[in-house]
Amino acid sequence: MMKKKALTAAASLLLCALLLASCGAAGGGTTAVTTAGMSGETSAVTEADEYKYPDADYGGHTFLILNQDECDWANMLIAPDESNGELINDALYNRNVRIEEKFNVKIKEQRVPYDDIKKITKNVVTAGDDTYDMIPFPLNEMGALITENYFVDLLSVDSLNLTEPWWDQTVIGDATMNGKCYLASSDISFFPFEATWVIYFNRGILDNLGLDVPYDLVRDGKWTLDRLIEYTAAASDINSDDSFKYDAVSGTAQYGMLSHDQLMNVMLFGADEKLVSFDDGSPVYTGNTDRFYSVCSKITQLTAPDGQYIDRTLVKLATPTNNSVLEFKNNRFLFVSETLGHIKDLRDFESEFGVLPMPKYEETQDAYYSMIATWGTLLTTIPVTNGDTERTGVILDVLAYDSYKTLMEPYYETYLTQKGARDEDSAEMLRIIRDSRTLNVGVLFNWTSDVLTKLDAALCKGNSDVASIVEKQLAKIESNMEKSMELFNS
Repeated sequence: MMKKKALTAAASLLLCALLLASCGAAGGGTTAVTTAGMSGETSAVTEADEYKYPDADYGGHTFLILNQDECDWANMLIAPDESNGELINDALYNRNVRIEEKFNVKIKEQRVPYDDIKKITKNVVTAGDDTYDMIPFPLNEMGALITENYFVDLLSVDSLNLTEPWWDQTVIGDATMNGKCYLASSDISFFPFEATWVIYFNRGILDNLGLDVPYDLVRDGKWTLDRLIEYTAAASDINSDDSFKYDAVSGTAQYGMLSHDQLMNVMLFGADEKLVSFDDGSPVYTGNTDRFYSVCSKITQLTAPDGQYIDRTLVKLATPTNNSVLEFKNNRFLFVSETLGHIKDLRDFESEFGVLPMPKYEETQDAYYSMIATWGTLLTTIPVTNGDTERTGVILDVLAYDSYKTLMEPYYETYLTQKGARDEDSAEMLRIIRDSRTLNVGVLFNWTSDVLTKLDAALCKGNSDVASIVEKQLAKIESNMEKSMELFNS
């Protein structure tokens, strides 16, 4: 038992050290990264040289956050009501207490159903109401409200140090247009991290097939769509058992991969086909090149053959909630692809498993790209009616910094120091995923949402003849881009 505990603690320390170091490098800041306080208890952030705390007293101000009340695929919590002995809850609670005491504020949440966030935001801004200091707002609903001036340009808030590594630099860079950025991502909540798409693999099935764990392929830049297709083909053994194709009865077949239709645009994104690039600051649609159509064809080599890929949107799974990750626990799939937040569903999984990033298209691709889920991901915004953006910037920046220094360890202790996910390899994969994650800017501004929906529907059925889909959508995409830029430039 002592040996197991030592391994768990060492792995947790390694995970934290690798990820904190990677964040520092990615952000390009000068903040020193240490592993102080990673011995098993979450330590308070000390007033070291790397962070200059403002000397401010906010007179008991209630820093109110409009937040989602519950979510089954990512942890949206920012301000727990009390300490309850649960590791993540208490790490968040203690973080807030430190900041409350330092700045004489109270950090509170008003939790509402997901569907009410947009409605309430529009109502308070229209009424000129400054009730909310910060609103974690859904990515897929954000574009229209940005162009209608509902949010503060975060780059105009001097007290926000958005170029520092405790803010997600890639997300902020991709969301910035014409020198303006209306959203940010950090570890203030675990939502942006848990909303990142990953691939889980079943180590036992790999061993039974005599296949190597793909970690070295990832390290060497050789984890590509071709390799994923080879693995899923080797794992597919349907034995005339069509249980997942026609009904949800139990069966003995083994399949290569399980996910749902949104995986199609996640794989496009991972293959560096994001459909949008920028030319001198203006967006350009790039989803009509030879390379794009080659990637689409490659994806259908995964989705077309029987048994290699099962799409839960086209079948009914045996699990009552049609949950891909719960079905994965039945040991009939080599891979399942979902967001990282679903790792909570594997806490009682008896089999060994691991996590991988999305594959490249080809080895010459310069990097891996991990997509933050387009639907429902909550990102930091400040409503334009906020009465004191300087104060809000101070509190948000300190929340982001404190979280960056103290929250990863309890997260890994809770979820990632379990069987199959507590070794150096898993730590390295998570670092790659974390470094490479960003949002789909075309969906953020609703430029490419419709074409991606149609592409998803075709590709998940093995249909690579998508040129007509693109051609029919092209004029609409370009018109949407022009309208957005007119508003950004005005």
